Amino acid sequence: MWMWTIGLSLIIIVVALQLHGRRKYGELLESQAYPFRLKYLLPYSYYVIDKLQLLERFPDFTSKIHHKCMTLYGRSLSSQGSKWFMAELISASTLCALIGTILAILAGNDSSIFGFGIVATLVTPMLMVRDLDTQIRKKQQRMILELPEFLSTIVLLVNAGETVNRAWIRCVQAKPHTTDSPLFKELLIAVHELEMNISFTKVLEDFSKRCALHEVSLFTSTLGLNYKRGGHDFVVALHSLSLELWQRRKSISRTLGEEASSKLVFPMVLIFVVVMVIVAAPALLMMKQ
Repeated sequence: MWMWTIGLSLIIIVVALQLHGRRKYGELLESQAYPFRLKYLLPYSYYVIDKLQLLERFPDFTSKIHHKCMTLYGRSLSSQGSKWFMAELISASTLCALIGTILAILAGNDSSIFGFGIVATLVTPMLMVRDLDTQIRKKQQRMILELPEFLSTIVLLVNAGETVNRAWIRCVQAKPHTTDSPLFKELLIAVHELEMNISFTKVLEDFSKRCALHEVSLFTSTLGLNYKRGGHDFVVALHSLSLELWQRRKSISRTLGEEASSKLVFPMVLIFVVVMVIVAAPALLMMKQ
């Protein structure tokens, strides 16, 4: 009986707060592009965050989430990214609590399923924060893999007599199909700034801040220190940096290959067990007869 009471209370609370949040934040939320998955519970989560003042109560956690979201999604989420992600955490935890309670009721008030739902409610936010770190790591790996190719193209164009600014613009405009690439998204912003006649030094500085990656900082600092000098020294500096970035790319590719091979271990063991069962089952049946 108590489980019915908890389940019904949860549903009433979520529905009431959802309706209240929709009345209060409906126009605001519809006018903004929400990058996460649980958008339909956003009014409820928004209301909970503002009512309990969660962002103010946990400033350290909020600042960490804000930095992670800005690193992953860019400055477009600098104002609302941490609040949106907190709303996503609350929505996911609420769904886990509701699903666990409903399944426990359908199973005949099974307290073990209810306990599993409570554990899932507590663990899900931690897994989502960890997934955010995983996405950041994958984005940075992709940028490291793509940066040497971009730099090699710039070196070729500069050797052919092109200026660094024009070489940068031509490299990006020559690959319109790579708009889903995290590196080329930032490069497109840099190209737009160059076309707006912003100084090349300022463009490099902003590009490095947006990427927030050591290899990109090394790339921009080398360009910034040598592009005004030009000549043979500039080409040599770019060529040396290109070799270093290619070595870094090889290291990342080797790491990704090792991760892929390790993921195949469990399927291979499972296939081996299945094959052994298929082979051994007839022999065991014959021995029993």
